[in-house]
This record gives sequence, structure tokens and C-alpha cells, in this order.
Amino acid sequence: MESLDERLDRIEREADSIPQLDKLSDQALRLLLSQHIMDLCSLESTLMSKSLVDIVQSVQSKYGILGMLLRECEIRIRSAG
Repeated sequence: MESLDERLDRIEREADSIPQLDKLSDQALRLLLSQHIMDLCSLESTLMSKSLVDIVQSVQSKYGILGMLLRECEIRIRSAG
């Protein structure tokens, strides 16, 4: 598993790798969300042949980015309501 420092480094890299979410149109946010969901789903075919350590490493960054995208969706929902 990741140490705290490794996790913080990964989170910072994830944040740097995606555009400023509040600047995206709803359509662009949907497209980015779709792309990351497809990336996560593409791992399914290899899960049975990977060790749990490899699975965690493969999924962690995708899961983190997906979480950020979902939080942006929640913010927009609350702002619109």
C-alpha cells in the first residue's frame, strides 16, 4: 500500500493532470467523466490475472480522478438547485 507521502504525491499529480473543472462546460465534464469511466472499466479484463497490489496501483489514480469529477458534478447540482 502507499505511504502517506506517496499518496499525497499521487493526489497532487492527479490534480495537475486534469483541467480546472469549474472552467469546463457541462458537456466537456460529461465527456471527461465518460472517458475516465471507460478507462476504469477497461481494467476489468485483466483483474483476474493481476495481484491485489497491481490492482490497487492500477485503480487508485483512476478512482481518485473519478472522485474529483463526481464532486464537481455534485457542486454543479447544488449550485443549480
